[in-house]
Amino acid sequence: MKIAIPVENNDENTSMDNRFGRSLYYAIYDSDKDSFEFLQNPASQARGGAGVQAVEFIINNGAKAVIVPQLGPNADRALKASGITIFQGTKEPIKKLVEMWKSGSLNEL
Repeated sequence: MKIAIPVENNDENTSMDNRFGRSLYYAIYDSDKDSFEFLQNPASQARGGAGVQAVEFIINNGAKAVIVPQLGPNADRALKASGITIFQGTKEPIKKLVEMWKSGSLNEL
């Protein structure tokens, strides 16, 4: 399964970004391969609707879940309408967040 995490930088030592729709990158963790792919967020500079555009982007890149610190109402609705599972994360290194997800210690929103 692929899980999208908004991040500040495009490397495995980065932490989760506090912004979902306007994060600079998404770390896409592939649980089948136990690896990360980093994608530049095309919605980061959007004038409006960045959250919904970001949802479309991560869906198009195969994500079935997200780990986020918070969501705006439009992004929340778009994720839920698309069947994407939402997990509550905190500003932690992404490797730690993935380990928390694996152990089942992240809350589903």
